[in-house]
Amino acid sequence: MKPTLRIFLLLPLLALLINACHRNDVLVPEPVKDIAGEWRIVKAVRNGVDITTLADFTRFRIRFTTDLQYTIQNPLPFVVSKNGSYALDDPKYPFRINFRQTGANAPVSTTFTYPNVNGKRNMNFTFSPGCTANTYDYTLERLNP
Repeated sequence: MKPTLRIFLLLPLLALLINACHRNDVLVPEPVKDIAGEWRIVKAVRNGVDITTLADFTRFRIRFTTDLQYTIQNPLPFVVSKNGSYALDDPKYPFRINFRQTGANAPVSTTFTYPNVNGKRNMNFTFSPGCTANTYDYTLERLNP
């Protein structure tokens, strides 16, 4: 077979391979994470030990509003102890939340995750309130999505 004829036969095959590898990307914009609502603690771990059943965490509530305010009911050891405002480091992919308690000079910042567990949105906080020897890991679940 002549080399020119081979090239003409291979060109359509090459064109098919190139088109087969072309992806039809569908760009779906990432939604802004909405933490507005009332949250409760469903799991509490201190220094690696589950303490959920050792204290009454059922009454603690934190409410985040769409106007970037938060209120706390029945405070426990938490990132903050007073009401105030909050800000996420990135509205679409947040990894840090900044709390500014009313009357405080500086915000308190902590990392958090925002997983969906069994169809329910959770927030996980890891923090040390004052004493760095104690580390708390709280899992919060939204009450009113």
